[in-house]
Amino acid sequence: MDKEVRNIKKPVFQNLNLLIILEIALGATLSILLSDLLGLRFATTAGITTLLTIQNSRDLTIKTTLQRYAAFILMLVLAYAVMQPLGFTALSFGLFLLFYVALCLLLNVQAVIASNAVLATHFLSLGHMQPDLIWNAFLLLTIGAGVGVALNLVIPHQRKPLAHYRDQVEQALRDILVVLAGRIQAPVAAESQSLENTRVQEVFLGLSDQLVRYQAAAQEEGGNRFAGSTNYPVRYFQMRTQQVVLLLRIWDNLLRVKGSHDLHQRLSDFFLTTSRTFSERNNALALLRLHEGLQVQYQAAPLPATRQEFEDRALMYTVLMDIKSFLEIKRDFISGVKPEDLRRFWS
Repeated sequence: MDKEVRNIKKPVFQNLNLLIILEIALGATLSILLSDLLGLRFATTAGITTLLTIQNSRDLTIKTTLQRYAAFILMLVLAYAVMQPLGFTALSFGLFLLFYVALCLLLNVQAVIASNAVLATHFLSLGHMQPDLIWNAFLLLTIGAGVGVALNLVIPHQRKPLAHYRDQVEQALRDILVVLAGRIQAPVAAESQSLENTRVQEVFLGLSDQLVRYQAAAQEEGGNRFAGSTNYPVRYFQMRTQQVVLLLRIWDNLLRVKGSHDLHQRLSDFFLTTSRTFSERNNALALLRLHEGLQVQYQAAPLPATRQEFEDRALMYTVLMDIKSFLEIKRDFISGVKPEDLRRFWS
């Protein structure tokens, strides 16, 4: 049992996105150089706008850019309404920020506050809002955002190894099913149960954490594919998360089983069969048919002879129904997916 627990693999997730770092550095430099070439004032603002424009996914980059233009118009209206009559002073700028930030938060466009607030400081610095300065601010915004979007579209993003993540999760679940099968067949003595439980709980915790990360990676990858993307990988990892919750509940119930009985061997074999046939494409229908036969055997078994046997039987029946729910989750998930689509989803 200990060997089985130790053999469960814990996937590794890398957070550092080197391509985004490259995009930001290159984009900010290009924006400043282009603004200087056009003779624009405050050219460095274009570089800052590029930095703030580039996001982890392409659809989010474009969404943020559109919000930036809408917030730019709001900034112009408020800056003119506040600073033009009150004068271009620190106090009037602070009052402008009070209204501007509040409205951006209400409109849920807080991600674009900083870049447009920087553009508003140009009016404060020069003490006017003449058309040429407004045009200068618009060009800085356009260059900064445009370069950011262009680089985000042109530079190929590092594809998330979603298929590898899927394989890691499935192998971990196979290994967990083997551990559960061993626990059903041979309950552990009290003196060693605590150590075993600690190890298994660590495996469940690690796998749950990886599933959260993999789901986020699938969402990000989908955002980089635009209209041709699919949320299937996201839903897949969500489905596996639901299954992990059930397996953890099964483990908790198995810890309370004290004895080993004839029916336990059959249930243990069923868990091993589930592990051997475990895959993304398995619709679980054959396993559910096997489960029906196993459930009939449990219901037809002789009544328990002792209180402990009764309690064990009740716990094992709960385990039996939980593994059924585990399989039904997969059956319901895969029922609407065409087999030929699976390759496209992970490619």
